[in-house]
Amino acid sequence: MAGRGASRLMLTVFTHNRCQLCVDAKEALQHVRKQVPFEITEVDIKKPGNEKWFDEYKYDVPVIHANDEFLLWHRVNIDDTVQKLLAIQKSVK
Repeated sequence: MAGRGASRLMLTVFTHNRCQLCVDAKEALQHVRKQVPFEITEVDIKKPGNEKWFDEYKYDVPVIHANDEFLLWHRVNIDDTVQKLLAIQKSVK
């Protein structure tokens, strides 16, 4: 598990309000968070001002970025996501 001195991870979840896969992904991320701490923000791609993200991800939500880089889309595999986030943490120390 990451310690207090570990680099911060910021996850961004690109979503919209009628997305069951997004609900499932956010639930899985809560399990990931128990093993790898991170901050999380959500971007509703259908809200005004988010047209760039709508154009890019309208058929692919949820899409998740870690520290502003693409991490995954559609489904969150808990074990794989933990491993990816731990690798990102190591690379930014």
